[in-house]
Amino acid sequence: MSISSLVTAVVLMGLNSCAVRKMATPAPASDFLKATGAETSGKISRLPFDHSWRSTSSDPTQYKYIVVKPVSITWLRKDEWAESKSEFVPDEKKYLKSSRELASYWTKSLKKAFSSPICSYYITDSSAQPGTLLLEVALTEVDFGIPPAGLGSMAFEARVKDAATGKYIATAADRRATISKVADFNKDTYTRADKEMIDQWSQQLMEASNKELFPKVNKSYSSPL
Repeated sequence: MSISSLVTAVVLMGLNSCAVRKMATPAPASDFLKATGAETSGKISRLPFDHSWRSTSSDPTQYKYIVVKPVSITWLRKDEWAESKSEFVPDEKKYLKSSRELASYWTKSLKKAFSSPICSYYITDSSAQPGTLLLEVALTEVDFGIPPAGLGSMAFEARVKDAATGKYIATAADRRATISKVADFNKDTYTRADKEMIDQWSQQLMEASNKELFPKVNKSYSSPL
């Protein structure tokens, strides 16, 4: 990292220290995750998420297909938008519109990641085939950041269940900072860092399904700075 980049990073953190403190701890579990009935604070060592769990009674080899459900924003806190209030996100209506756009982007990103030839499963739109999993993901926190710092955060929860039985076999959750390049932070690019983070999460969730190729899933692929 160059000296100028380092200075910029320090300035960003100073401008939004509350966001940095928030990133120090995992996001609290929402009802989306609690509904699985699974333990929500554990962690699988090979995975980079704040929380990860997999049922020890399920046999992963019995599954061949996976359905990626549309990413949801239903579990965002009602007052979440106020933390993003700025010239780019002036009110709750704009916040929800931008969050829905991120959710739509993430659905496409997940489908692209799980369509990879190295994925353990064949992606499909039908849950009727035997040996099919359903992947459900929810954005549970979106803070777009406030100019000029652009330092925000996002959190997600994911759950995987057997399409035939409805039994949950895996869950994951994570919260991370999103840092926009100051020069690029404007009305057209204020979600760029969020999308970069989303693409990383999509790749990591796909890799999580393939232990043979990815015995250790990396925390990050590129720095947002």
